[in-house]
Amino acid sequence: MEGTDFRRLVERWQDSTTLGGDVVHTRLLPAREARFEDLVPPPAGALADRLAARGINRLYRHQTRAVRNIREGNHVVLVSGTASGKTLCYQIPILEQVLHDPTRTALLMYPTKALAQDQLGSLDRFTIPGLLASTYDGDLPSHQRNRVRRTANVVLTNPDMLHYGILPNHRLWESFLSRLDHVVIDEMHYLRGVFGSHSARIVHRLRRLAAHYGSNPTFVLTSATIGNPAELASHLTGLDVTLLEGDASPAGERLVVLWNPPLEDPESGVRRSPIYEASHLYVDLVRRGIRTIVFGRSRKTTELIHIESARRLGKLADRIAPYRAGYTAEDRREIERRFFSGRLLGVTATNALELGIDVGGLDAALLCTFPGTISSYRQQSGRAGRSSEASMVVLVAGEDALDQYFMRHPEELLARPPEPAVINPDNRRILDVHVSCAAHELPLALSDRHYFGEELEETARRLVLMGSLRHRHGKLHWTGRRSPAHQTSLRSSDRRSFTLYDVLSKKVIGELEWERAFSDAHEGAVYLHQGATYLIERMDLRRREILARPGGIGYYTEPYIEKDLSVIDTERSSEIGLMACHLGRVRVASHVIGFRNRFERGTGGHREIHRLDLPPVEMETQAFWFALTDSLLEAAGLESRRAPGALHAAEHTMIAMMPLFAICDRSDIGGLSTSFHPDTRGPAIFIHDGYDGGAGIAPTAYETGGELVAATLETLLQCPCSTGCPSCVQSPKCGNFNEPLSKVGAIRLLNTSLDEPANSVDRLGG
Repeated sequence: MEGTDFRRLVERWQDSTTLGGDVVHTRLLPAREARFEDLVPPPAGALADRLAARGINRLYRHQTRAVRNIREGNHVVLVSGTASGKTLCYQIPILEQVLHDPTRTALLMYPTKALAQDQLGSLDRFTIPGLLASTYDGDLPSHQRNRVRRTANVVLTNPDMLHYGILPNHRLWESFLSRLDHVVIDEMHYLRGVFGSHSARIVHRLRRLAAHYGSNPTFVLTSATIGNPAELASHLTGLDVTLLEGDASPAGERLVVLWNPPLEDPESGVRRSPIYEASHLYVDLVRRGIRTIVFGRSRKTTELIHIESARRLGKLADRIAPYRAGYTAEDRREIERRFFSGRLLGVTATNALELGIDVGGLDAALLCTFPGTISSYRQQSGRAGRSSEASMVVLVAGEDALDQYFMRHPEELLARPPEPAVINPDNRRILDVHVSCAAHELPLALSDRHYFGEELEETARRLVLMGSLRHRHGKLHWTGRRSPAHQTSLRSSDRRSFTLYDVLSKKVIGELEWERAFSDAHEGAVYLHQGATYLIERMDLRRREILARPGGIGYYTEPYIEKDLSVIDTERSSEIGLMACHLGRVRVASHVIGFRNRFERGTGGHREIHRLDLPPVEMETQAFWFALTDSLLEAAGLESRRAPGALHAAEHTMIAMMPLFAICDRSDIGGLSTSFHPDTRGPAIFIHDGYDGGAGIAPTAYETGGELVAATLETLLQCPCSTGCPSCVQSPKCGNFNEPLSKVGAIRLLNTSLDEPANSVDRLGG
């Protein structure tokens, strides 16, 4: 809607009697003019005509730099904001190559099938003579795959299909790989943790096969703003890359609003639902004719916002739609057509729309809770704004500690450097998988250290002893008949997984990693899948099958977990205040021994623990930990009965603040606190990667240990609750039902550790 005065609108929200939330901060970001730069030589012939037809007669400065580097054969990583034209940076050199020699090929890798489909449409709209582009993923019918292998010169795929379908069958792709000129890895910031670690090794295998068939492609990576783009790109490809960072595209004035739902119970810290608040704001924007996107952190959240908003809008409900992964390409295209035509005013979406999918011009973006990282926040915020027109971004906070931290420290959200994305391709389990896959593809030689590093020899020796590889004619060969790729989950470092079945329809409803199944899908658990609720009836360990019955279930379940942790070795040590801080490898055993049923907040719950007979899940992983002393606890006034609650509360809040320092969420990390640990010979707080072998999070967090402790203490001190709440010490992932927890004790502990004044807890009655 042209001419909207967003500042005046926010003032009306503040004066409203219906909206109870608080505008805790507003920031007006100034407009930015476009900066152009001529490309020499400019695109010519059919490509120049097609660009002109799209209204593209000049390139932004960052686009020109990128095209020039790619033309010269430099491996590059492009970093700029949402809708800044990164896609055109690699499309121009690829299309120029097609026009020059249509027999040359390009492989474009996207993190999701939906994005690949969207980008295929973008390429096809150029109608370049000789361009034969196609997606190659699990949705492509089998009878069409041979045609793609034989005829396509641009293939769009994802890490999963590359791993499971293309590389193990590389002989069918010999012609394509022998002519490979460009490899694009789009939205590389999405490739983090275990998935990113697997993806890195998949790319290394691709490079090895390309070289085998005589090609040496130029690699182009694109990313939203992250803390370590060159480092991540280098880890993903195994190559030296040129960092091209900057955004010369135009931007209109943008108003940023931080909106905190009202406290319903100051003592317990309970706030009104962010879903309720976001729906109210969304409805008001739509009624005013303002094109709006609402982001939710889950499909369920997205659907609930849409349902509530549609109910409130009445006859206007047909002017909004949900938009998320899982929809068919036709459905997505229809939603986009309705947006472009003006028939649609709003969409609710998951982070699927962070990833460059084009849904037209939007005037406002509502973020229902902080999306987890500064990088994602910037991606989602960037969806609002059309060229030089004004726009608005509203972050509606949740109860989570990090959300409330940003409500108190808006400058940290708006000016803080983005977090680094971390991967660990040297994870032993991940190396075992991909060295095995590489040996199946082509026998291994010592020269393959070029792709797998110095760890190759140790890994190969281990696999020979396991019987997976054997030595013959100076090379190592895979001993199995089938490709080892299909024994692997790219989302987990453990090869094992469970298949979930709907007992009524007998259909598969999903896959669940081995590590997560015991806590999320044990017998008696309430399991949520794509917004539907299931009761788990049976877990078959031998067949790795889980039977789930759908139905409206009026409660949820919490697992009761016993955890044991032992230190294998210590790699680095330092001091933070009066605490020793260590980084190293640990062995973690998590044992789900029971669960209890809980009803929604305010309706009561069952305290009874239902016992389970399940095996423990064990892993070796990376961790960092704080070793304390009994004298430190005494100085903090924490006698033996109060120490466990203080340590436990400090652990929870540290984990909640971790995404400030590395791109991760609670499911990527775990923790343990104890008044006495045999390996440290005293009180300790451990924070460990949640994956066997580690995902690279702990080493990154260790480097920022002092900042993490300071942010933890600040969060505890600033939270207005008296005894602890979800905004500070309570964790939705706690295996001990958030017991015991002492917010006051945690503050005393950290104050004393950092040698801070103790009177800062007087107001809490401590």
